[in-house]
Amino acid sequence: MDTLIVPAIIAKTQDELDEMLGKVRGKAERIMLDVMDGEFVPNTSLDFDFELPDDFEYEAHLMTVKPLDWVKENAEKVDIATLHVETLDDIVGAIGFVKSKSLKVILALKPETNLETVLSYLHEVHGVLILTVDPGRYGGKFLPAVLGKIEQLREISATISIEVDGGMNPTNARLARDAGANIFASGSYLFKSSDIDGAIKELEDAVLV
Repeated sequence: MDTLIVPAIIAKTQDELDEMLGKVRGKAERIMLDVMDGEFVPNTSLDFDFELPDDFEYEAHLMTVKPLDWVKENAEKVDIATLHVETLDDIVGAIGFVKSKSLKVILALKPETNLETVLSYLHEVHGVLILTVDPGRYGGKFLPAVLGKIEQLREISATISIEVDGGMNPTNARLARDAGANIFASGSYLFKSSDIDGAIKELEDAVLV
């Protein structure tokens, strides 16, 4: 499995998006785009018709009440659609729809969501995203109890890609890695740093064995 540091972007305007992408150009392979509708979480982000350069692989983390509507309208912009199981009435149908758009599928779990919700679908998806903060904004409080969920999933599957998002500074990223995660999305730690190159290296040093 690949080990990746994935910068996570919350943006209100195209200019803000462009500025943030510029800060990590040449320093990251994948970008997490935090798409928020103000309903599923109490914030909005990337809720406009944004444009993206071809420099990165893009993962749309869809914190919206109607994620499949977003996929239908924007599939050509991204490579991966990350769907919150809490928003899906038909998980099998949702996975099939996203794949029909030639996108990879990741299923996401809020901190309080039971891991059993996704276990039946591990063979159909490209990974699981486990949130270690309550979602919707930068700088949420890291919830160490969620590490047990990562450990449980890794015990169930040695090969599933486990992405973790929330409070990913070097200390917490190391804890998540030790629990079994292999992809680490980081927002505020990177973008609020005065030395983003150094911050990326610190995260890489924390998770790369």
